[in-house]
Amino acid sequence: MRIDLHIHTNKSDGELSPKEVIEEASKNGVYLISIADHDTTEAYNDELFEFAKRKNVKLINGVEISTKIEKTGIHVLGYNYDLNNENFKRKLYEIRNSRHIYLKKVSKKLEELGYKINTEELDKIDSVTKAHIALDVINCEENKEILLKNFGHIPNKGEFIETIMNENCPAYVKKETVTPKEAAKMIREAGRKSSFSSSCCIYP
Repeated sequence: MRIDLHIHTNKSDGELSPKEVIEEASKNGVYLISIADHDTTEAYNDELFEFAKRKNVKLINGVEISTKIEKTGIHVLGYNYDLNNENFKRKLYEIRNSRHIYLKKVSKKLEELGYKINTEELDKIDSVTKAHIALDVINCEENKEILLKNFGHIPNKGEFIETIMNENCPAYVKKETVTPKEAAKMIREAGRKSSFSSSCCIYP
């Protein structure tokens, strides 16, 4: 039995729409999936669950909450919560909004370093991430010269983030967020009575 409980869609930093994810799961014989977008549950609605059912794919609602404790970023994955819990949706919105505050601060630093960045377009992305920002910079033709000067080549998004945007780097900006404990509490309080589970993956 094939399962995948950590899938991103274009509602955060994935490439496929929620329905396209279901289509791919169905084509590849994946029985059970969960869409766990960054700090948003926008992928989910009744139509998507019905579509998954027609495609013989079992869909469990999930979310990936960005947290930090001391110097470690921890992404907390929560499953099977109540999608209609208004308090949970409000808190996720507040976490997502902090991403846009971060975007504007980091854009200013990147511009001061000589990079061109399309802040206005990036600001339209609901759950904008470092990956979105890095890709915008490295894919901009106007940045080719400065990238070659600083890296000796055109870096991929991971290299750009690790060299320019992470802690102790020239464009580092501290992003306000919740702790793993606070995120776990959010999920538990939004959890269904019948079942609840959560897990986390740690990114240094």
